[in-house]
Amino acid sequence: MNRLHALASAGFCVVSVALITSASAYPNDEIPKTEPEYIAKVKTAAPASVVNNATITMPQSDGSSKTVQNGSNGFTCFIDQFGTPECDDQNAMEWRKALLAKQPPPNKIGFIFMLAGDTGTSNHDSAERHTHQHWVQTGPHVMIVGGAAHEMLSPYPHDLDVKDPTQPFVMFPGKPNEHLMIPVQSQ
Repeated sequence: MNRLHALASAGFCVVSVALITSASAYPNDEIPKTEPEYIAKVKTAAPASVVNNATITMPQSDGSSKTVQNGSNGFTCFIDQFGTPECDDQNAMEWRKALLAKQPPPNKIGFIFMLAGDTGTSNHDSAERHTHQHWVQTGPHVMIVGGAAHEMLSPYPHDLDVKDPTQPFVMFPGKPNEHLMIPVQSQ
């Protein structure tokens, strides 16, 4: 079993167990304005053992970000611009920062929890979200990201039009931000 399959299997097991004990609902485009509501929504992103020990950041009206919870486990949790709560490990945060700076992703593997699902996007290019072309919306999932993950993505579907978002697939195939989506379901 290669490294990615091992990571995917481990992530699936951890998240499946977590989903049995926690409820999650599809996110919406709303980002709560008060800290208690914001934190409550962020806490749907990952198992309590992760999010309770993570740094939680909240966007401010001036474009900055405020830390509303200091963490100790290397994860940073937040709600993205589309209302999706997520928790990223340190490598995933480096991946995200590199992409925002239009730099190549670091040659590392990062892990992201999105156990509340996402609000959907274009699988061709997230900048084309408004077109709804090649649209994919995924329920609860985890993601394997980073430059080191690219070579391990070949066994997974690379289709722009995702045939089954309940099975692992490559998001943004062929783009610098391509990554593995691993849907999880409660049992």
